[in-house]
Amino acid sequence: MLGITRFSLAILVLLSHTTGAGFSFNPGVVSVIVFYFTSGYLMQRSYKRFVEHSDTPVRSFYADRMLKLFPQYAVVVLASFTAIAWLGPAEHVLFLNQEPSLVKILLNLALLPANYVFPPLTIEGILPHPIIPPAWSLSSEFHFYLLLPLIFLLPRRGFLALLCLTLSIQLTAMFFSHGPFNSDNFGYRFIFGVLTFFLMGCAYAKSSNPFFLRVIQATWTIYLLMLLLVAPAFRIFANAYAMEVTLGAALAWPLVSSALQTKTGGWLKSVDFHLGRLAYPVFISHFLAFFLCEKLSGGQGQSGLRIPLSILICLIISILLVRLQTAVDSYRLQRRGFQSMLRAPQAGD
Repeated sequence: MLGITRFSLAILVLLSHTTGAGFSFNPGVVSVIVFYFTSGYLMQRSYKRFVEHSDTPVRSFYADRMLKLFPQYAVVVLASFTAIAWLGPAEHVLFLNQEPSLVKILLNLALLPANYVFPPLTIEGILPHPIIPPAWSLSSEFHFYLLLPLIFLLPRRGFLALLCLTLSIQLTAMFFSHGPFNSDNFGYRFIFGVLTFFLMGCAYAKSSNPFFLRVIQATWTIYLLMLLLVAPAFRIFANAYAMEVTLGAALAWPLVSSALQTKTGGWLKSVDFHLGRLAYPVFISHFLAFFLCEKLSGGQGQSGLRIPLSILICLIISILLVRLQTAVDSYRLQRRGFQSMLRAPQAGD
């Protein structure tokens, strides 16, 4: 049931960005951490298939990821800027009041710059934020894709050393709420810290090996102790995002493991597949849906009946994006030239 899980996480991210949902903590942050873990698991398995079946695994893997992520992403970027130019800037939707410019459009389309809107690492041309606000996390994910072929080559001790390094950065950042090194940027956003969660997913993908099983068990235990003992003792939860990030790290392994081990069949398997395909477009298009909801309803923020209306608009946009991606996937899976040609694409492919 990984597809249903991923769709539910995407909806939680959407709800966390509404102004009227009334959460006492941010479930979107928890969801992003679980997404990172899931991506590490899926991409470790995916890249292994490229290594086994492709003559050019690195190039083929990068091309496959671009064909999977960029068509829908580019459509939402261009649609967002077009909607602002046509309907006027948003009054109540964060960051959708930016003046379209060629430089800003190009930097958003490039995706990687979307992560560099947080001090101390900023790219001025994309400020104040990506036109798809959650794109900073998508950019972090693509940083992981770029690193994955190198991570794949690491011996076991090298993998453990890298995990210890990024884990140290991530956990240390949790103790700081201000300054250039803090729980927001290095604890939650930049690849230097969040690579930990991708590596946890990679370790889980290889957990049939006792070494990697011990790695994932030890890392998960560290985050569980951080959540239950260390953070309360040192009042770390007063720092932005610290509670949600730590909770996400503690939930990721059991949640994804349970989803993978839950067997589906018949109509439930079909629901799982189709909802899984909607997760990514919901994630990237919900701010555009907020914008359109504001223009249609004249509402002041996402509250009351405007929340289900925003979800409905987001689902309509997402279904259209899935139809676009279906056409792209026909080419994407054919160019792989291996086993994926013989089956329908899975929600994580």
